Amino acid sequence: MIIEAMRKQCPVCGFPWVTSFVLRWRDNGTITMFMRNDFRAVVMRQGQVQALMQHIEDRLGVSIEHMGFEAQRNAARMTFDNTFDGTPGVRLMLKMGHFKRVAVEYFNLIGATCGQCHSDTLEYVPGRRGVARLKNPFYMPLMAAYVVGAFESMEGVPFKSEWEETGVDTYTITAEAAGEKPEVSDRLNVGVAPLLPGHNSHESCPKCRAPRALSFLHWNLDEGIITDTRTGARVLIFDGHGINALYRELVAELGEEVYQLLVDAQRDWTVEHIGLLGITPSSGALSRGELEEAYREYLSMMPLEGLGNPVAMEIKDSSIEVVIENPYNAFVLAGTLQGLYEAFEKTPGKVEWTESRPGAVRFKVEP
Repeated sequence: MIIEAMRKQCPVCGFPWVTSFVLRWRDNGTITMFMRNDFRAVVMRQGQVQALMQHIEDRLGVSIEHMGFEAQRNAARMTFDNTFDGTPGVRLMLKMGHFKRVAVEYFNLIGATCGQCHSDTLEYVPGRRGVARLKNPFYMPLMAAYVVGAFESMEGVPFKSEWEETGVDTYTITAEAAGEKPEVSDRLNVGVAPLLPGHNSHESCPKCRAPRALSFLHWNLDEGIITDTRTGARVLIFDGHGINALYRELVAELGEEVYQLLVDAQRDWTVEHIGLLGITPSSGALSRGELEEAYREYLSMMPLEGLGNPVAMEIKDSSIEVVIENPYNAFVLAGTLQGLYEAFEKTPGKVEWTESRPGAVRFKVEP
């Protein structure tokens, strides 16, 4: 009954009640969990996540799937730890099998309301094993990591998983208790950085308090899909820490050239995204006024998607400088700004960035 009530959507804006309850859109450019204002979530597109992963693998010539899995497993466990530990009495109740089964249904609910998949529990043996059918997973290796991390948070022991495709975009996944996690998992621990305060304000839905500016999002909970109605792209609500841990480990193992791969992948995706949004004409340069308006329009969405807080922008004859507080990931944002420049200016650009002060990064893009 509780899970069904949380599944309902706001009659005004369409946000699922659980989404607007669990997440808070802060005034400092971040989305965080309601019980912890430093544990971040971000709004991303499925194509964006897949492009970043695929670009790295194609350029490096090696699979990073196992590293992505371990980073996301740790992030998912931390996400559910915050949920269970932040609500009085939940950990005590989770010692009882009935409440564990309720928690498993909560896992299914979160997958659907975050646009990650639609899932049904096929079998659950408390403390030992869970089997589920996943339909429309956004990216199966990372989705499996979410499942494993959720079970580890609830059961308090390591889990492992395996899955098989059983239909079109449909998988059966089995998660079972395991003796230990791989050594690489410890290197991919999730870090949470302190955040700067901010002074943004968002017009909120009068019913559920979700930002009205995100009204272009449409939920299909039966399919586990969120759609950006402006472009038709699939949207995910994602924790903001697992992918960052993956990037950190990639650099440690493979060197700083990985950073450029991230920037390049995000630049290419951003140029494509701008085209889908129709912010600029397909050809011809923008006037100075149109250029400034286009930049501000795109940057204004960053806080609503939890990517950071743009607090300063300066457009010069052939360059743009932007200061972003609480950046989700400096390399991804560098690629975003380079992509904006190339889409708006109709010319190739190069991007540089420095930490202007703790928690704030200054980006500069020029020809």
